[in-house]
Amino acid sequence: MFFLVSFSIQRDNISTKESRPVYDNLLTRNWADSILNNLSIEQKIAQLFMVAANGKNLNENYYKKVDTLVTDYHIGGVIFFQSGPSELMSLINRYNQNASIPLLAGIDAEWGVSMRLDSAEVFPWMMTLGAIQNDSLVYNFGVHVAKELKKLGLHINFAPVLDINNNPNNPIIDRRSFGESINVVAKRGLAYMKGLQDNNILACGKHFPGHGDTDIDSHLALPVINHNRLRLDSLELRPYQELIQQGLGSIMVAHIALPQIDTFDLPASLSPEVIMGILKKDMGFKGLVISDALNMKALSFYQEPGERELQAFLAGNDILLFPNDVPEAIELIKSKISLNPVLENQLNHSCRQVLMVKKWTHLSTISNSAKRISEDSTEVCVNCNLNLQSDSSRFINRMLAKNAITLLRNNDVIPIQATDSLRIACVSMGSDSGQVFYNRLNDYMPVSHYTYNSELDVTDELVEKLSNYDLVIVGYHFYNGNFWTKHVVTKRESFFLDKLTKNTSVFLTIFGHPRVLNDLNLNDLDGVLLSYQNSQDFQDLSAQLIFGSIDALGRLPLSLNQFKIGDGLWLKKSRNFKFSLPIEVGLDVDSLNQIDTIVQAAISRHIMPGCQIVISRHGHVVYNKSFGHHTYDSLELVKNDHLYDIASITKIAAAAPIFMYLSDKKNININRKLKHYSSLFRHTNKANLRIIDILTHQSKLFPWIPFYKTMLNPVESNKSSDAGLAQVEYRNFIFSQTYSQTYPLQVAKDLYLKSSYVDTIFNQILDSDLLDTKEYRYSDLGFYLMMHIIQNKISSSIPDFLNHNFYFPLDAFRITYNPLDRFPLHFIVPTENDYYFRQQLIRGYVHDQGAALLGGIALHAGLFSNALDLAKLMQLYLDKGTLGENQLLSKKVISKFTKAPFADDGNRRGIVFDKPSIDVDENGPTCDSISLQSFGHSGWTGTMTWADPETGIVYVFLSNGRAFPDGNNTKLITENIRTDIQKIIYNSIID
Repeated sequence: MFFLVSFSIQRDNISTKESRPVYDNLLTRNWADSILNNLSIEQKIAQLFMVAANGKNLNENYYKKVDTLVTDYHIGGVIFFQSGPSELMSLINRYNQNASIPLLAGIDAEWGVSMRLDSAEVFPWMMTLGAIQNDSLVYNFGVHVAKELKKLGLHINFAPVLDINNNPNNPIIDRRSFGESINVVAKRGLAYMKGLQDNNILACGKHFPGHGDTDIDSHLALPVINHNRLRLDSLELRPYQELIQQGLGSIMVAHIALPQIDTFDLPASLSPEVIMGILKKDMGFKGLVISDALNMKALSFYQEPGERELQAFLAGNDILLFPNDVPEAIELIKSKISLNPVLENQLNHSCRQVLMVKKWTHLSTISNSAKRISEDSTEVCVNCNLNLQSDSSRFINRMLAKNAITLLRNNDVIPIQATDSLRIACVSMGSDSGQVFYNRLNDYMPVSHYTYNSELDVTDELVEKLSNYDLVIVGYHFYNGNFWTKHVVTKRESFFLDKLTKNTSVFLTIFGHPRVLNDLNLNDLDGVLLSYQNSQDFQDLSAQLIFGSIDALGRLPLSLNQFKIGDGLWLKKSRNFKFSLPIEVGLDVDSLNQIDTIVQAAISRHIMPGCQIVISRHGHVVYNKSFGHHTYDSLELVKNDHLYDIASITKIAAAAPIFMYLSDKKNININRKLKHYSSLFRHTNKANLRIIDILTHQSKLFPWIPFYKTMLNPVESNKSSDAGLAQVEYRNFIFSQTYSQTYPLQVAKDLYLKSSYVDTIFNQILDSDLLDTKEYRYSDLGFYLMMHIIQNKISSSIPDFLNHNFYFPLDAFRITYNPLDRFPLHFIVPTENDYYFRQQLIRGYVHDQGAALLGGIALHAGLFSNALDLAKLMQLYLDKGTLGENQLLSKKVISKFTKAPFADDGNRRGIVFDKPSIDVDENGPTCDSISLQSFGHSGWTGTMTWADPETGIVYVFLSNGRAFPDGNNTKLITENIRTDIQKIIYNSIID
């Protein structure tokens, strides 16, 4: 919903329209009066006090003092500060044990309970929310905060802050304010208030009459604001007036001096002129008036015990917050009332207000029971779930960040249209980490990473390196831990950025205070993105916005040197592929986290050294993790951009898209026989093999021929204990240690095959016998035969064809043959310690011996990839060949290839693609939860990928666990690791 702000303009621009606070109704008034009539004057006074329930460096001795204030003096409430959720709830129950009237419990939770409590979701500050244009999100945030507070047993949230951020030197408000616009502060404050009060948590607008235009922290001294009434009416008071008219339950009055308003130089919190005159009379506020904390140094001129509390009461405050001396204050107030009986009416009014709030927040009647929740309460916090970092809190947090990010400049730089020739670098600057930002950028395409250290004089050297890139994305990261930390640009950082922009195209993203931009020369920047805070969500989503996965929606909540309030460019998303939370697509994150347990156990048991796993649903990647190491020596961690040999997954990642493409173009008919496409087959027993039978593994071809064995001289096995390698002797003149035109096919490091032996391999297959029965029998041999046909059908090499038509349009730049041509060795995970053929650790060269003999390029094996880029290709299949506005493959051809055409004959296979088992007794390739519409493939090295049109789920598992250290490790299969993980994914569906 959207909340429209309107103002009734009357005297001095302030409406005198009366509006009752949200808690004031017949039920609460009657209940409050029934209690009030039975209280002594001391008990009535005590109900006005909210004391500190806990705090930093406080211990059991302090808690006993609070116990005494509850039992002996019957105080009305407590306010909580730093602690944990369990401690807070324990103290609430403890203090209520002997309370004659249940205690009113409050907390400062301006951006959620994490402002005071640990183990809670840390939401954005108010300035960040001021950038959001969708007030329903702020309302939902208020609803969520209300639910957090109710879980904990709290009743009042001392929020929202309604101060206008109109003084850049303000040391205490600043990012706690929604912005410098009346409209922004009023609209966001109203949405937040309604979210709280619609869920029976009392909102408290603060710091009346406005703490924004000060340069002194009232915790440390008394700020002075020299504004007259006309100025206050036209600016500071406007948000308060709007919320009052909408039922605001309470207002906190600030410790600020207004000499043009109160001629006695009293701070607003102690001023009858401000509270009784402006707030209650002129603005018609009928709700609870709460003093700011009475222990603050702004009131240091009141030193006598109870004096501050007395003056606050006399000024018109209903709740006296954080009193210094409750017993003395009760006596002073009681004495004052005895001298002026009219004050008892004021006391009764204030006490009645407190009691009405207690009833409204579901607190019960007077009782000595340990726990008091009213009969009409819908939420009783007994053994309640204390999880304050739930799926729902993460989701709301992410939506707030997503809608706040503000694009201020874009010279056609974003969204980035990735190409194989585009060179991008990311530079991390500032006082905080930007690793999440870089990692997400790097998920879209290979991005180089540099870090600028302002303590080192490296400007010229780094600028020279970066000038070789087409685009440099600068992430300027500032500490996100608290709202008062100043974000400062050093002269060296400013100089570096200025010089960099003159040498290359630069897109700047600020993860910090917007006013940082005032200290930078922005003239030569091609793009400016304001991300406000350096949380993981802001880093992640900013990178996604840069690549076009999300919209740019935010607006600047304050003015800057080169930008004005409300500035911000709309940018519509251009990619469907994105990274999201599991809850956004109906998956339970706690269930998915069980995957981590399975994987870690498998690594510890040496089932595999490590792996990558990607899970997506409906095009949203919700799980993208790497585990373990390249090998069991634990020297190199597996990272998300590292490449695995995906083995037979090559069939569906290379052969399948080529065949589907050619079928779409009518360049091949898979129902025809081999002899139709080449004379080489006509006088062989392969001539009448149909292509569809080859691609569904029912062509009677033998499963495999060990071609490499014919290239070795028989020698006695003599496995070396030192190298772990056997003595292998190659036949004369087949291999060379160096490349040449005669030996162009690299099989492994320093090992090249004679080109004429490709024909030898082909002829071995042509001359091979066929099986007697036409039935499903998995075989690679047909894919060797199809190489000859395919190469005559496409106008380029197989890698170039796949790159141009599929991989590069998908931004899948890490799917590749012969990865050492494009990536450093340390990016590639070793596959096997080959002691029987190549006598070396196979790393960067295809494991499959037949594919290796073809120079690493084949249709049945040879591809390397990381899990994420393979998921991009699988998503194309789920999207029926559609990529944005382009149709890379037809819906019809994908549907044809991913079905099982011979299921009635007992063959589960699709055309190239594998399918779930149709035999209940078969230990099939998938878990038993997957739909029969699903398709995928596994690879001998330990890989697996699967896509399910029925659920929209893509699952990719990459590992070298089946092949490393050698092919004798079968635990990955026998322990069902891959399918057990798949089962967890399906069990996590909650929709």
